[in-house]
Amino acid sequence: MFRRARARLTLLYILLFALVLGVFSVVFYVAFATVLAPEFDVGPELTNEQAADAAYRVTLERIGIAIIVADVTVVVIVGIAASLLASRTLGPIREAHLRQRRFVADASHEIRTPLAAIRAVAESAATIDAPPDEQRAAFSRIAASAGGLSRLTNDLLLLARTDERLIEPRPEITDLSVLTAETIEEYAAAHPMVARPKVILESDLPVSVDPDEVRRVILNLVDNAVRYGGPGDVVQVLTIRLERDALVEVRDLGPGIAAMDLERVFEPFFRVHADAASPDGSGLGLAIARSLAIRNGGRLTGTSQVGAGSTFRLFLPRFR
Repeated sequence: MFRRARARLTLLYILLFALVLGVFSVVFYVAFATVLAPEFDVGPELTNEQAADAAYRVTLERIGIAIIVADVTVVVIVGIAASLLASRTLGPIREAHLRQRRFVADASHEIRTPLAAIRAVAESAATIDAPPDEQRAAFSRIAASAGGLSRLTNDLLLLARTDERLIEPRPEITDLSVLTAETIEEYAAAHPMVARPKVILESDLPVSVDPDEVRRVILNLVDNAVRYGGPGDVVQVLTIRLERDALVEVRDLGPGIAAMDLERVFEPFFRVHADAASPDGSGLGLAIARSLAIRNGGRLTGTSQVGAGSTFRLFLPRFR
């Protein structure tokens, strides 16, 4: 990312220098040609040497005027161009800084909640006269909060590593339908109390991807659909063959997402419904899923209609 930004800035500076040089040359040429026009009078009483000296002085004065005009024009143009270039350069940096501050604030809030719960329960369980049953229950709550904190920390590390490309994907030729079926089996085994999603798979969809990363994307999409979209038996998972891509589509019949929030659900920590009645979650699942999709040469999109459910689509280039 930074290499591309540096290359773009270098090219912009070269173009700006070429523009300034061209403008200076044109302005100086026009001004120089104008001031050298023979408009001054030479008295008949002057000798040739005196006339030449007078013409020389006038010419020098007009050359000076031409240089001043060219310099002023170039300074004005450079000032305007530099202001525009600075705005264009600093704009993304400012946005990145604001996103970073928001990310740190959201991460701090998410981490502070389980830490506060651990501290409160630990202080309550530390009392000498607490019955053993209450102490065991307190330790269970501490363990649950610590587990949530550990998952959040792992998600934060994964998101940071994928965004900054600190780890590279390890692509393998994989049948996307087989990978999807294995992922659904893994999800069903981990959630035996949840109704199994409906699966419709198209055979022979080879893709060159990191299987573990794509499996994580599909798991996140299915888990989101079940937790936010309603019972598991109304969730549908499909693989579809497109002209150039292989597609995994996860549909649900939940409450849907408003159009103004549809793109924001891919931002870290954003949750459409963050009240007490909403399912537990950190809001990192879709952000991680999109980042992993991009790393593997694909893209992740979503469509939704309030009251009619949501559909998320993972596009991956087919291996030929």
